[in-house]
Amino acid sequence: MKRGGSSQLREVLCALCRLVSGCGVGLNPETFRRAKFDRPETAPEFWNLLYCLLTKIYQVRYGSPVSINEPENLENRTSYVKTVLWHQGYGRSAFYHLPFDGSQGSRELLLAFSWLLLRMRPLERILQMNRVSVGDEISFCMCPGKEDLKENKDSESLDGREVDVRYLQWLNGKLSFCWRSLHAAHQEKCTLQHKIHSYTQGCHVDQSVSHLSVLETDLVRHPENYTKLLQLLQSENTNLEAYMEWKRLEPVYWQWMVSVLESTPENDQGLSMQDYKRNTTSLWSNNLNHDIDKLNSDLDQKARYLQELLERRRSSWNGQIKEIEKNVTEKELRLMFKKIKQEVQKNTEDLKSQRAQAKDLHGPYRLVFREASGTQSKNLYMRAFHATELVKELQKVCTKMEAELQKLQDECRCKLEEISEEFEGIICIPPAKG
Repeated sequence: MKRGGSSQLREVLCALCRLVSGCGVGLNPETFRRAKFDRPETAPEFWNLLYCLLTKIYQVRYGSPVSINEPENLENRTSYVKTVLWHQGYGRSAFYHLPFDGSQGSRELLLAFSWLLLRMRPLERILQMNRVSVGDEISFCMCPGKEDLKENKDSESLDGREVDVRYLQWLNGKLSFCWRSLHAAHQEKCTLQHKIHSYTQGCHVDQSVSHLSVLETDLVRHPENYTKLLQLLQSENTNLEAYMEWKRLEPVYWQWMVSVLESTPENDQGLSMQDYKRNTTSLWSNNLNHDIDKLNSDLDQKARYLQELLERRRSSWNGQIKEIEKNVTEKELRLMFKKIKQEVQKNTEDLKSQRAQAKDLHGPYRLVFREASGTQSKNLYMRAFHATELVKELQKVCTKMEAELQKLQDECRCKLEEISEEFEGIICIPPAKG
């Protein structure tokens, strides 16, 4: 690489090192240069880098740290990294044949790190995680999700002991009490936020917001806290400058990675997903095959159900058409079909708009208070929406959950009735409601 290209490469590596330092890993450009030549002393640093990046990625995705025990030694970290990258589809066989003690393979780790940059975009997620929020925000997710509570292995057996029903009732009461306490605390927080937003109307320099946030109000009361906030903003600004530098010189990095890939032995070919045996100790790989089989089974079941529903609807529709043709003239029939087509088209467009809106309701949103009697200014944010829209979506979800709960209660009631019929002379009295 020419001298100008070498200086650009050093600049882009410096920017990359500043960015990955946001996840608690300190690297320097010389580490990347040594990894290109497969120096073994840099392998542990790259294993730790991959581990920290993956844990931060899943922390940002699920909003909480990964639910596994924190590995203390390098062997557990390498096992975790291999399992997660296999799960994400990384397929170089040489990477999976690296020793678990992390003593060698720095070039393969550099290739895996570059694949991770391109596939999972960890730099953007680190910036999002370290973002300083001055305004009041609320985070929620309206994405469809399904948790299988029926196959919770922890509830099947508790050290081989039978669980007393009264103990379960006590746990349910304790959970209900904690939920009510949490709900009351959240309502109190919302009330205080509303007071601050309404009392500070017209105090903000940004006319699209027009009121102060809780943090800004606290800074007005305690100006000495400005120093800490200023340091956080300066740190975020430094990370953003490093990211802009990275994006400007990113082609230089990938051009250098082509030379790294060309320096690898030719016999290191890609590995298909079926060829890798996941003999790791990570908790992530214990039930993966079972989950895949269950998803395939659920998919087949849904497909059969939809096919049967389609056949029933089609036969019912054909029967209705024959009945209508007997009693309706051809002109009335054409008008009727035209009206039905318009209604179907309208309902389809409404469903598409609702689906698009529900998909957009994800992530953090800033809370902005608007006076009901005041003039409504146009939203200056592309993702802005009213709280009433979210309330409507939540009400729809609540209605579906209540229907599902009623269905499950009916099923349990039927099962209890079947069980009670087997006992003679015993009367089962259901518990009081409330």
